[in-house]
Amino acid sequence: MRTLKAKKTMATKVLGVGVNKIWFDPLRLNEIKEAITKQDIKELIKDKAIKKKPTIGNKRRSGRIRLKRKLKGRRRNEGKRKHRKLESDYLKKTRKLRSFLKSLGENNKISKEQHKKLYGLIKAGVMKNKQNILEISKIT
Repeated sequence: MRTLKAKKTMATKVLGVGVNKIWFDPLRLNEIKEAITKQDIKELIKDKAIKKKPTIGNKRRSGRIRLKRKLKGRRRNEGKRKHRKLESDYLKKTRKLRSFLKSLGENNKISKEQHKKLYGLIKAGVMKNKQNILEISKIT
């Protein structure tokens, strides 16, 4: 088998494919073992003693159909657009509230324990605006 391994690597270089894509004719293994040069391998390929296995890939049919539908204007329902909008609104709101909370902590208006509690409430979505933070922390 060791001699065939060398022949297989030589065949991969000639055909330009990987080792697993090379097929040897089981009836003509003796001829393949006798091949020494690349020229011998090329002749065996012409005689169809060595072949390249067909490539098996994923079908693009469904992807092409989806692309055609998108180009035509389909698949543009509200869910595809609304999700991005909601995400950005959430981020804007939480960033504003967290920065406000940070400023309160820096100005020593709330303790570390209160800061931690309020931070969790912002993350949970309980806090809607700055007024809610001020009401819960009882800062005037």
